[in-house]
Order: sequence, then C-alpha cells, then structure tokens
Amino acid sequence: MVGDKAFLFWTLAFPMFFIIVFGLLFRAGDPQNVKAELTVINQDKGRWGEFFIQKLKSPLLEVVRVDREPPEYNRLLVIPPEFSARIEAHKDQALKFKKREGASTKAAAQAETALVQAITVTITELILYGDKDLKSFLENPPKFHQGITVKSRFPEKTLTLVPSGFDHTIPGTTIQFIMMMVMIYGGVSVLEDRKKGILGRLLFSPLSTTDLFVSKLLARLFMGLVQTGILVVVGKLFFHLNLGNPLLTLAIFTLFAAAMSGVSVLIGSICTKEEVIIGFSILLSNIFAALGGCWWPNEIVPQTVRRLALISPAYWAMDALHGNVFFHKGFVEILPHLGALLILTLIMAFLANRYFQVRD
Repeated sequence: MVGDKAFLFWTLAFPMFFIIVFGLLFRAGDPQNVKAELTVINQDKGRWGEFFIQKLKSPLLEVVRVDREPPEYNRLLVIPPEFSARIEAHKDQALKFKKREGASTKAAAQAETALVQAITVTITELILYGDKDLKSFLENPPKFHQGITVKSRFPEKTLTLVPSGFDHTIPGTTIQFIMMMVMIYGGVSVLEDRKKGILGRLLFSPLSTTDLFVSKLLARLFMGLVQTGILVVVGKLFFHLNLGNPLLTLAIFTLFAAAMSGVSVLIGSICTKEEVIIGFSILLSNIFAALGGCWWPNEIVPQTVRRLALISPAYWAMDALHGNVFFHKGFVEILPHLGALLILTLIMAFLANRYFQVRD
C-alpha cells in the first residue's frame, strides 16, 4: 500500500488539504479574552447620557456610537431622549437593549455585565450624592470610591465554548478518513484475497481460519492507527494541536479504529463486488462524519440532530475528543463514550467473524 499513489493521496494528502482549508476557515478565537462590541444610540437631550456611556467603558467592551439603528449589529443600547430629565426628576428609567440572535454568548455576557455595572454604579453615586441638586452634579462630579463590582457566570452546563480551529478540524478529519479508508481498503483486500484464492491457499499453512480473520482485523487496526499517528504528529508539529489528556486521546482513536476494522472485514466478507464496497464505504463514512460532528461541531446543532447522531460511531469518538480537549473532562466522564465504542467494536468483530469466509 505504501507504493500505491491513490492510497497515499486519500490517506495522507487529501486529509491534509481538508485540515488546512477547514482549520483556517473555522479559526479558533481566544475564549479567555473576548472583547464585546456594544452599539449605542444616545438620544438623550441632556448630559447624563454621555455620563452613563463613560461608565460603560471597560477593557473588554468596545462602545460604538451611531446616530440611528444600523442594519447589522451584535448588541444595541438605546438611551432615550428624556434620560437626563428623568434622572434629575428622580424618576425611573427604561433603556432599550437588543441583541442579535446567534451572537457570541461569551461576548454577550461581557456586554451585559458592563451594562449592569454601569447602571449599578450610576445609581450608587446618585444615592451617595444625596438630596443635592442633581443639575450641579455634572459641573463638578464628586470622586466616589469604586466600591461595587458586578461579576457574571453561566449556569451549570451552559455551552460557552464552541470547538473550532485545528483542535477540532484535525481530529474530525482523522476520524472521517479512518472510517473511509479502513472500510474501503480493508473491505476490498478481504474481497480480493478471497476471490484470488489467497485466503484458501493460506489454510494449507499452519494458519487457521481464526488466525486469518484476526490478522485481517489487526492489519486494518494498524492501518487506522498509522494514519492517525501521521496526522496527529503533523498537527502537533505545524498546528500546535492540543491533545488534552494524550492517553485518553489515544484510547479514543484506538477504539474507533478497532470498530472500523470490524466493519471493514464485515463489508469485505458480505460484498461480492469492489465497486459496491467503495460506494457503500464513501456514502456511509460521509453520512456518519456529518452526523458525528467531523465537519462542524455537534455542540451547535439542534437537539434533534444530536439525538440522531447517536447512531454514528463518529459521534461517540468526536464527542469524547471534544470533552477531553475543549471541556477538560476526565476518564470517568468520557467512560460512556469509550464503552459505546468498545461495544461497537465487539459487535462488529463478532459479525465479521460470523460472516468471514476464505472461499466464495
């Protein structure tokens, strides 16, 4: 297979093309330093609107001033015309705040925290100023100590990070091409060795049918692990791939490759035509890749699609990899995924052994 140019192209060259294109296209951001954008329309006829905008400013919030509502924005704050008049009359206020559906959750939290803190600080300073004439407040604003800090946090299990960049693309591409190439080359090799009588002739050696079956299974597993190793090493050297817990990552890829090895031998044992194996393997691997989160993270798809994805072996591998790399889950939390892949491996190995034959 090493001398097979088509094999090298589909196993190494084309996956690398996928990794580079989609890794650059869905480049990861820095989740720890999200700078939010807040578009502000100041309709206030007095000076308190400007005072309030100054209170909004923070290192993680960019305030963009506009005169009218723009066609596109992430978050929009409208300060009403009577803002100053109502403050000086000691009346309550109503600010209009709108946000675009689908905007960054983390950036939204930054903006809303800054907004709540600005409101809280303004009210506190007005209370501390007392019953004096508020019109003179802005002439010589008193220097109050910043004694209030507003902090925000997400409810438990809220998704604040969407897997992206090369840390998503490299494992996703690896899982997809393990499925495709192991099924195609594994299935075709079983079919050809059976048709050419190679398997039958090997029975005249000390090898048994079980030995032949196990050798086919282990060869496909080795092929999947070699492909994984090459793509991971390239990703580590050139794209600073984050492996999370390396042992967990190795366990996930090994179990997935083992499951696909059983599938490939089963397909090669059942099918009688090479083109059927190739077509079926390409179709099945692409469907499983799309459902399983290899192309885009499953964290962003509707819940119905996530439930449907449970039928895809790629889902159990990708969800485990995301948990390990992006969400810092440990062995116990990923154990159900490893268990699902192990059960699939055993089922596929049993079925492949059941239908494995050395002669047509």
